[in-house]
Amino acid sequence: MTRNTKTLIAMAAAFACGMPILAQAQSNVTIYGRLYPQINDARVYGATPVGASGNTLVGAISSRDADVEGTVMESSNSRLGFRGTESLGGSLKAIWQLELGVGVDNGIGGDGTRLFSRDNFVGLTGNAGTIKIGRMDTIYKNIGDSLSFLGISSGNFVSNSSVLSKPGIGDSAASFHLRRDNVVQYESPEFNGFQALIEYSLGELANSSRNNSLFGVGITYQGGPFYFALAHERHHNFFGGSRNVARPLSNYDRNLGRGLPGTSATDTGTRLTALYEVTKNTKVEGNISRLDFDEEGGAAGRFKNYRTDTWSINAQHKIGAFVVQAAYASGDDGNCSLVGGAACSTADLGGNQLNLGASYSLSKRTMVYLIGSKLTNERFANRSNLGDVNDGEAGRGQDIRQVALGLSHVF
Repeated sequence: MTRNTKTLIAMAAAFACGMPILAQAQSNVTIYGRLYPQINDARVYGATPVGASGNTLVGAISSRDADVEGTVMESSNSRLGFRGTESLGGSLKAIWQLELGVGVDNGIGGDGTRLFSRDNFVGLTGNAGTIKIGRMDTIYKNIGDSLSFLGISSGNFVSNSSVLSKPGIGDSAASFHLRRDNVVQYESPEFNGFQALIEYSLGELANSSRNNSLFGVGITYQGGPFYFALAHERHHNFFGGSRNVARPLSNYDRNLGRGLPGTSATDTGTRLTALYEVTKNTKVEGNISRLDFDEEGGAAGRFKNYRTDTWSINAQHKIGAFVVQAAYASGDDGNCSLVGGAACSTADLGGNQLNLGASYSLSKRTMVYLIGSKLTNERFANRSNLGDVNDGEAGRGQDIRQVALGLSHVF
């Protein structure tokens, strides 16, 4: 086959696919980041006493976690990123991003196990929308709870996610505030303020609940002072229920890291977000969510379902160089069922979180901030927003009080 023939075939294929014929590609690369180390004082206290009972999913408390108090330096989700675009002709562009966490406090990059631990992808964007392939935040995480707390809530204890997007029985795979591997994500063009999003995360490792598939969809609307978002996410065989309930009820083999033979799990989260810009300097946002953990194929008396509702409200106000913000999130006890219909109690699985904070901008890129948080767990609940204190762990029923002073710089 001659070179001219190959060229003609390539041009015909491009024309048939509706793709522009490339004459010359232009590309650019941007380096960006946000660094926000903070000095954090935390107290973890009030664990439920040994022997306490009355909740079916948790069972009787067999050990009591000690009170802990300490002061540490943390850098939350400080990050360094590289992104770029290449013009492919017409409206079509290639896009890419590599982003890593930066331990400003200790110099450790990524999450300690992988270098580029944050959003990384390659994609195409044009008049038909945007498609991205890689590792990235899920749609559920990205479009909801969108009013960031002073711009530093990502990975920080003032994030609402510990209450809004996680159930009281525990975190682990039950969270809907995730960044996932092996994702294909599509974002439609905006139409009259509306945009649709869809994604699929491949379950690459057979028999591993940690790596099984995820499906998510969302729709957003932005118009005038209003922003609305509706997101739905479905986890296949994550076993977010069984991985957190008492072992006699569980359909999950913790030693093998998979569901028991003949069992399957479907965990779903659905959230509605509404944000209103009251004035140029004042914003208010509300979220309401339902988290549902369903399992099938279990033996009589085993876990079947746990459902809980959560909500939050968040308000931000700017006064010159100052920003003040307050947020409150709450999760209820929920309800549950067991295979065979035996009675199931979710008593005292509720919890709430109150955040208060203020910042002062020294420039467009640099600010100082003071933040505080109180996370309250009811007797059998196990939510945690800890970072370096106590290895990030809190016991059942423990409350968490945190205060931090930090410095943030964006570039």
